[in-house]
Amino acid sequence: MQKSKELFQMVIQHLQENSFNCIVQPKSSFPEIIAWRPFADITGNLFTINTMQNVKGKISNKVFIPFFVSFIVCKDSKDLSKKEKLAAKKTLEEGRCNTFFVAYKNKKKLEFQEIGLKMKGAKSKGEIKEIPSYLG
Repeated sequence: MQKSKELFQMVIQHLQENSFNCIVQPKSSFPEIIAWRPFADITGNLFTINTMQNVKGKISNKVFIPFFVSFIVCKDSKDLSKKEKLAAKKTLEEGRCNTFFVAYKNKKKLEFQEIGLKMKGAKSKGEIKEIPSYLG
């Protein structure tokens, strides 16, 4: 139990040092850590989405900041159970987070194993495709 607490603290510290906000969920929750930060460019400028809406003749302007969301599970090793892998992949497929990681210690060093999805049609054979009309 002490080892898990130490791992949680290392993961939280690492995330906060990298500008993430974190929530640690109760032990029975999957995943244990939800981390997020706003999207920013290489110079640190935040991306924003500006919207305009006409509601009964009144123009409403809103600015939204998109966030990068990661789910993290802390384990003694990088392996997840079959049930946990399926839950992680379902979460990614539903678009509830951008990335899903397993955090673990390897020789006292914090490591992250990313759970990914196999994207259909992701392999390219180098064929030239026509640019879609909506891109101009």
